[in-house]
Amino acid sequence: MVMIVIGVLAAIAVPVFLNQRQKAQETALRSDLKNIATQVHAKGLADGRYPTATDLDGAGVVLKTSPTVRASVVWRTETDFCLAGTSSGAGPDPTGYGRAVNVTTRIFVVSAKRSVTPVTTADLGCLGTVAPGGVLSDGNGYWDVSGFHSGAFPR
Repeated sequence: MVMIVIGVLAAIAVPVFLNQRQKAQETALRSDLKNIATQVHAKGLADGRYPTATDLDGAGVVLKTSPTVRASVVWRTETDFCLAGTSSGAGPDPTGYGRAVNVTTRIFVVSAKRSVTPVTTADLGCLGTVAPGGVLSDGNGYWDVSGFHSGAFPR
C-alpha cells in the first residue's frame, strides 16, 4: 500500500518538476537574450549599424550566457537586428524553424523592434522578417556559457 502511494505521488511530482525545470530554462534564455540585445542595441546606436556577434567580440564586449543557452545575431541591418537563442532545456522546437539556425530545440528571438518572444508557427518573430539577402545565418559567431565562439552553433 505504501509503495502504491509513493508511486502515485511520484507520477504526479515528476511531470510537475520537469515542467518547472523547463520554465526555469526558458526564463534564463529570455534574460540572456535581453542582456545581449541591450549590448547589440547600444553598439548599434554608437556605430550607426547593428553588429554581428563577431563585431561585438572584436569591440571587446564580453558576454556569456547561462549554462544551457546559446545565442547569435542571425541578421542585422542599420535599423534592426534579429537575435536568436536556444536552450537545451527549453523543449523541442515545434515549428521546425530552428533549422534556420541549425537547432532542434525551441527558439526565442528578440529584435530592435520586438521584445523577447518564442518562435511559433503563428508568430515567427524576426525570423519571419526577410533577412538582408534573404539569409538567416548563425555563422557570425555565438555566445554560450564560456563566452564568444566564432562560427556557427555546434551541430
